[in-house]
Amino acid sequence: MSEEISIDVLVERALNALRLLSKTACDERNPPAGVYAFLSHNSHATSALQDCKRIIQRLQTGRRRLTELAYEEEALASRELAPGPLPENLQAVMREGGDLNEYMKLDLESLYMFGGILLDQWSLQAIAVGNIPCAKQYPFRELVDALDQHSNGPLLSLWDKTRADMLWLYYQLRFYRNRFIIHANRPWQRGTTRSVYGSDFNLFIPTPPGWLDDEALDNEIMELIQLTPDRIKKSAVGYWERRPGRIIEVLFDVIPSFDRSTREKISNLFSKKGGSTPDFNVLATRLVRFVAEGTESLIPIAKEHIWTIDLGDPHSTHEAMWSRRRDRTQ
Repeated sequence: MSEEISIDVLVERALNALRLLSKTACDERNPPAGVYAFLSHNSHATSALQDCKRIIQRLQTGRRRLTELAYEEEALASRELAPGPLPENLQAVMREGGDLNEYMKLDLESLYMFGGILLDQWSLQAIAVGNIPCAKQYPFRELVDALDQHSNGPLLSLWDKTRADMLWLYYQLRFYRNRFIIHANRPWQRGTTRSVYGSDFNLFIPTPPGWLDDEALDNEIMELIQLTPDRIKKSAVGYWERRPGRIIEVLFDVIPSFDRSTREKISNLFSKKGGSTPDFNVLATRLVRFVAEGTESLIPIAKEHIWTIDLGDPHSTHEAMWSRRRDRTQ
């Protein structure tokens, strides 16, 4: 329940911040009426945030039901069963659990896709506030790259506040989505993991054994063990987190703490090995928290740089369009 309350509060906070950012641009700048790109991206970000909220709520509801089904299955299976097919009521519970697991897998993949849309639409506003020159083809990636390399412009305070979340989402959401969900251009074992009675749910997409040179890949990963937390680095041989697959997952989760070249090395190895995503509650919380905090950080920057914000002016204002229409009818 605590995850649901915190997510709902963060969503409302993010929505309020997006409204205030739009209002700041309109009230302070007071442009002539028209279709401005900045305001449209604000509206699109708001819509994408609400879509993400719906997906998150559906995941939370599904996860609660999976736990209920686990208890039902345990109760039915604990009874003395006659030889032959399983009782129909037990089969029904198992079928519902299997179907629900697949629906949750689809919803979690959807959160990666709609979360990416949200980040791109939000980034187009940040790019406009900072007046950052870029192609705007992959807005979130371009914004992160720009701030990571040149963070001394108008958006410095934004980068200082949200750097860890931006980099984490850059790899954990955008990179994972592109590599493992949308552009799955090589063999993967696509599945999910979860505890039986908990609230967690993850995508699990490792590379199939034998597709790559597993020994060589594992050796590359083991070379990075000194970058892991002490619980792994100083653990005894045979400790479960010393496995290459777990090591690269741990490093990928703390990837914002490394310099750019190390981040790229870790992400390259993870893109080969594959593995588990964060729990959907963790992903959802960091995504929505970033939008809330990031937008709140953009508002004072927008006020300070109100006349240099790239609003994305329309070809014609509403007044000019109506004026031409009147001229044609006279």
